Amino acid sequence: MLDVRKLITLRAIAAEGSIAAAGRVLQYTRSAVSQQLTALESEAGTALVDRTGNHITLTPAGRNLVEHAERILVELRSAEASLSTEAEGFTGLLRVGVPFHEGPRIMSRALTEVRRRFSEMEIRLAATTDEAGADAVRRDQLDMVIVSRYGAARSRTTPGLREWVLGHDPLRLCVPADHPLANSRGCTMAQLRDEPWVVCPDSTLGRLTVSLCVTAGFEPRVTATVNDIGTAIGLVGVGWGITIAPELTPAGTEAKLARLPIDGLDTLRHNVVIVRDGDQLSPRIAAVIAAVRAVSELPSESGQGS
Repeated sequence: MLDVRKLITLRAIAAEGSIAAAGRVLQYTRSAVSQQLTALESEAGTALVDRTGNHITLTPAGRNLVEHAERILVELRSAEASLSTEAEGFTGLLRVGVPFHEGPRIMSRALTEVRRRFSEMEIRLAATTDEAGADAVRRDQLDMVIVSRYGAARSRTTPGLREWVLGHDPLRLCVPADHPLANSRGCTMAQLRDEPWVVCPDSTLGRLTVSLCVTAGFEPRVTATVNDIGTAIGLVGVGWGITIAPELTPAGTEAKLARLPIDGLDTLRHNVVIVRDGDQLSPRIAAVIAAVRAVSELPSESGQGS
């Protein structure tokens, strides 16, 4: 019978791309990871990885085994959750990832409510990004993340993860309060051809912004590149340029700015909570998810939770 611990090792190798990196994640020595892999290949009776230089890729058999490992880990987490009872109380450490400068205030409200309800639980917040958050949960670096997603609201079927949409808000053009468009009911992308732009080039929203400009027939004249939406909005408030951002993202500055719709742009930002599949059966994790979703359904500020 295949050893679950060896399957976890293979999964880490697949995720990290090398034996050394997998060892760092698992807190094993490189030789220990190599030994686990060799033993697993012996048990499986076939090669599971293709070693090319320092980088490792999985063989078809290896990929198939990792897919099974994901399902096995879900069942193990579910089994562990079934051993927990509410009588034990909601204690222990909960690691939550949030994009601090990007999310609407619903995120801070939800986490504040979780702390109020479960005062015996240690909640440790960690800064993450919309792009990296889900992967951090999958690798067990975080227990839960609340991130943003753009476009369709439907849940993704990422192996080993479970998610719920909390709410949504539309994208808006952000301009300084004294901008000629500040009092307009809307605008077109073509009207923004000669504007200075503040963008987050490494983010999904940043790439979408550049794509909208190119589709409208011009390359954006970028005056600032930043790492998060909150900083971009703050620079807009002090007159540095314009940007596109979700309507409910806090400005992070006292400077005034205007937010207006862009003709033809109906993309929404969806706020999503993500945990490892199986963890949601734990009374502790389930209670936290319920608290976060309950806050997201409050009528203030955001659209309807789902």
